[in-house]
Amino acid sequence: MKTEFSRQRSNLISNYGRNALIQLIVACAVGFILAYALFVIFLVIAPDQKMMVDGLSQKVTFQHAISTYIGIRSFDEFIAKPWAFLTYAWAHQNFFQLLSNMLWLYCFGSVLQSLLGYKEIIPLFVLSSLISSLVFLGLNFFFPKIALSYYYVGALPGIMAFAIGAITLAPKFRFYLGERLAIPLWLVLGVFLLINVSIHGSGNTGLLLLCFIAGITGFVYIKVLQNGARPGQAVYAFLNRLQSGFTPDNLKPIGGQQRRTQTLSSRPADSEHVSGDRVDAILDKINQKGYNSLTAEEKEILLKASKDQ
Repeated sequence: MKTEFSRQRSNLISNYGRNALIQLIVACAVGFILAYALFVIFLVIAPDQKMMVDGLSQKVTFQHAISTYIGIRSFDEFIAKPWAFLTYAWAHQNFFQLLSNMLWLYCFGSVLQSLLGYKEIIPLFVLSSLISSLVFLGLNFFFPKIALSYYYVGALPGIMAFAIGAITLAPKFRFYLGERLAIPLWLVLGVFLLINVSIHGSGNTGLLLLCFIAGITGFVYIKVLQNGARPGQAVYAFLNRLQSGFTPDNLKPIGGQQRRTQTLSSRPADSEHVSGDRVDAILDKINQKGYNSLTAEEKEILLKASKDQ
């Protein structure tokens, strides 16, 4: 039982379907690979590795060849490429930007996923990326001077929504790196903000505004959740109904696993021994609805199981 409990907590790959953070990281990595694959094609087919940019012959760069078509900068350019607000968050300029953003995404996203469950993670990331870009482009329409200094691609606005959402949801949260070392979430957030303001503050204030809008979106999203709404679960429920409509009846699940989980969740705990199946059911519930959804009895069972390791 001890071994199984440890495996359930640490095996991310086998739990991929219920780990939205890993899904997001994989999606961003795939977007990065596809963007650079297109860039290589441009390099191969461009004569003398040059291309026309604003009527001038320029050297082929990622910014000229790729970011121009999938990134956002100003409202006027958005009108010519309206798909950009859907594509900009899934690609990155270089590997270092991808690596840095994914580390921050996992840092703040892990707080949200552990407390809310996996079903609120992807909806928050997508919604904050879309809203921040559309609001920013709308402001640029009225105030053209706030345009981004270059075509921006990257997940930073979505990460900002995670960061502000995490501190809103759990301001006293700590990252425990050992028995005596704990780093408060507010300190990690401060370092994150300081780094990004120092990097982008002087040359690209438009990006800071984009992230500021995303942060507000993350704050509002958490407040909506705290008021009892579950927008992420509504999205998953809609997708499940949509999938069910295209699935033949003979391939649809009969719900046996769900009934098993409900039965295990309602079974009284043995004071002498906590079964591995009971712990699995509780961990599944945390993955789906977050730690705060557990009853006092389930929290006690989980605590007892962790002490038995």
